[in-house]
Amino acid sequence: MGKGGAAMTVRSFRELVERRGDELTDRIFITAPETGVSLTFGRYRRAVMQFAALLEGKGVERGERVAVVLSNGLNAAIAMLGVMSAGGVAVPVNPKLKGPEIAWLLNHSGARLVVTDLLHQSSLAGAGLGDKPATVDGCEKDNPYALYPVSRFEAKRAGQGDRLLPARDDTAMILYTSGTTGHPKGVILSHGNLLSNAGHVSEAHRLTSADVALCVLPLFHINGFVFTLLAPLLSGSAVVMPGRFHVERFWHWVRDHRVTWFSAVPTILSLLLSHAGPAPADIESVRFARSASAPLPVAVLEEFEHRFGIPVIETYGISEAAGQVTANPLPPLVRKPGSAGLPAGNELAVVDEDGSRLPAGSLGEVVLRGDNIFCGYLANPEADREALQEGWYHTGDLGYLDEDGYVFLTGRKKELINRSGEKISPREVEEIIHRLPEVEEVGVVGLPHRLYGEEVAAFVMLRQGRYLEAETVRQFCRKHLAGFKVPREVLFIDEFPKGPSGKIQRRRLVDVYQQITSLQEKEKRA
Repeated sequence: MGKGGAAMTVRSFRELVERRGDELTDRIFITAPETGVSLTFGRYRRAVMQFAALLEGKGVERGERVAVVLSNGLNAAIAMLGVMSAGGVAVPVNPKLKGPEIAWLLNHSGARLVVTDLLHQSSLAGAGLGDKPATVDGCEKDNPYALYPVSRFEAKRAGQGDRLLPARDDTAMILYTSGTTGHPKGVILSHGNLLSNAGHVSEAHRLTSADVALCVLPLFHINGFVFTLLAPLLSGSAVVMPGRFHVERFWHWVRDHRVTWFSAVPTILSLLLSHAGPAPADIESVRFARSASAPLPVAVLEEFEHRFGIPVIETYGISEAAGQVTANPLPPLVRKPGSAGLPAGNELAVVDEDGSRLPAGSLGEVVLRGDNIFCGYLANPEADREALQEGWYHTGDLGYLDEDGYVFLTGRKKELINRSGEKISPREVEEIIHRLPEVEEVGVVGLPHRLYGEEVAAFVMLRQGRYLEAETVRQFCRKHLAGFKVPREVLFIDEFPKGPSGKIQRRRLVDVYQQITSLQEKEKRA
């Protein structure tokens, strides 16, 4: 591993940022491709420490929560590490949320300060904050930070005397899950959890100081934050960070910055397949593409590799594990299409309903333990009791291990379709439908049914300019699936409801179905 590799051991993000700034002072760390502005490790260190000092001057004490409402960019990359370096707890918030949703997160997390910037101030409308924030210039030209105190807290004077530096067991982040039902849960992650996982990612993907990552996933989600900000920081490599993913610009960024790897979700890989591709010379620098946050259809993986010649490394990660859980090995080692790979830095087992380990090939619940696993949810002891049992975290994901130890995920316990007692995995049906070349995305759910309890329904989004009949989908499924698994309903939609990670929210598809059928009934009566 090159200088500044993943073997570094540090106790906190403050120590990591300071050591990288000292050792790699003049090497480029992060670049905003839209503006061409780059920060060296040394300049990044100064910016992070200046932001940490600013928070300390505002009276933010060790362990206090600071909400960060920002999209990707220099401001977000500095603010997140600045909060943690000051000993505070970062609470990343998706700026696309509405004011009342943000207000709930602020109240539940107990955040005493909100960090945003000029471009994102409008996100806080309706969140119950004042309209006169303190503004502070950052590294983004003409886009200063805006700091809002939360009104329920009295303003504090800066602490006097020496401050205790952050430690490995201190809480660094409270990350809220997307929440398919009810309010989201706050996942409590320590410096140690996050640093451990960044190390696991660096080791699994053999990152070195020669690598250049393209970060197109949001920093307010565990995927973008750990995989394409923290792992490069730990390995001493570079990051190209646009404000958001643009399918038309993606390959230009790869070419112009000689990107060696990127992390994506299956939706992004599918979108890239639906648009004009790059010249082979433009992507010769890319070692691999990484897929995470949702199951990757085998058809998409195979088409992507065939078309672009880039190995796709499917992985499995969750917020409660601070990111990555498993990963397929890099070539020339064996990658198994349809598998999320081998455990990466943590221990994984598959258990039955009694918690007993199951042998290879047996379907059960995936459980985890390791130094990257969170210690619990914020103010939610009931969820803690359900998820954390006898030293293991129960993920709620179903899967099995093959004879070689590779994990295959089949779905969520709560998402299995129960049709007349037959249990159907949505992913199994989705994999078949994805084989149709017209299909860009598909989501399968169970709809309430008077006779069978639940019936299979497939929601399909087609690639641009393509056409497909519902009956064609059903006929194709009949060739590959048992009759009870064939979708009774096939609905074509233009957009899927998704969480911040890009994962399709299957439970919300039931609401989409009700909206479609309600509209159809109105049209019939008209």
